Formats: sequence, structure tokens, C-alpha cells
Amino acid sequence: MDVGSDYYGPFPVLELDGTQFLIDAFRHELIELGNETNRMDWYHDMLYRNDHVELLYDSHTKNVFAGDRSRLPDHVKLYWLYPLDALDPDATRARLDRVVPGWEENFPRDLPIVQIAGQDFFADARRKEFRDTENPWKSIPFSEVLLVDGNPGIYLDTRVMQVPFPHIFNPFEQPECLPEHIVFAAVPDARALALLVSDQYTFHYTGSFSGEQSAGRFSR
Repeated sequence: MDVGSDYYGPFPVLELDGTQFLIDAFRHELIELGNETNRMDWYHDMLYRNDHVELLYDSHTKNVFAGDRSRLPDHVKLYWLYPLDALDPDATRARLDRVVPGWEENFPRDLPIVQIAGQDFFADARRKEFRDTENPWKSIPFSEVLLVDGNPGIYLDTRVMQVPFPHIFNPFEQPECLPEHIVFAAVPDARALALLVSDQYTFHYTGSFSGEQSAGRFSR
């Protein structure tokens, strides 16, 4: 379906090796700021993983590296990016309004709210995640909850309010002091979370959070 081209932002900005790009989730592109002829297609030029997108960026061409990927020159960097919809929610909404009327039904708002690092998230049992109340594509899986010194919480990169990528911060190989932009944000323990979401699904409480995964599980 042709969604048209009459969406004009605003567009978030992403910086790659000193060059700024506009994030356009309406057209699925990165567009160099000040040089709109230089574009990268989000779906054709990047590699999708489970929770992120990988981009081999060539700082000489300011575009996707087009050479031999088995031997990368120094001017090529591998970037991990969060999902496009989460980076540009306004354009995603505009696009879905045209191609998928009623899409909001997949993101119910009549859910309990949990504050994490000062930001509001829905506790969504069906999706097994904490979901940003303003950006439905920014979410934190319940499986990211860790137990640290007996306290349940989630490590967050406060620059983007997302779980940091493992090469940015590995919670199992921590430095003596956390980087300034990384925080351990408290979340409800398993019992409290079970009570919060009890009207959505049955939550089988098994005691506490442990390791990388919550110690509870959901079922219909």
C-alpha cells in the first residue's frame, strides 16, 4: 500500500561518526542532515537481529559500507541501533494510521503503571514487558530484571532510556563504578508485579527474581 510522501517530521537526529542523520520511520530511511540525496534504507541496508539493527557505516562515503565485509578498513564502524519504530515513534504512528487503522488496539493503555528511573511504563503481562507510556515501541522485557544485592531492578542507559547493548555495558562484568549514563533502576519484585498484572493473566509466583530472568511466569 502506498502511504504517500507527505510526512514532514519532526525527525529525530542520529549521529554516526560525527555526521548527523535524520531518522525517518515513515519512509524507513536515514537521511544525511544537509544532504538529502544521501540516504540509507533501514530494511535493505541493515542487518536485523532480535532486539537491534546492525549497520556497517563507512565514514568516507557517509553511507553503508559496500566493500568486502570479511576485511573491514579502519574507516568502517559497526553500529548497533535500537528498532526504528522506537527511535521515531511520531512517524511510525503517522504511517500506521494510514496502513493499519486501529493499530492502537495492540497496545492497550488500561494497564498498571510502573515508574522506572523516573519514567512511566505500562506493566504489560501479555507482552511480558514494561512498555513506555508515550512510546509503545520502546519496551523492556521482564526478562531483563536482575536481582542485585537482593533488590530487583534493570540496568538502563539514561541517554536513551533503554537497556544498554552488551558491548556498551555488561552487567555480569561490571567496573568498580558504573558509567555516568548507566543506572540500576528499581522495579517491583516478583510478588508486587504479580499483583499489579493479576487482572491481565494468571501469574505463577515462585519467590523472587533471579539471574537474568524473572522467577515468575505468565499463563492464560
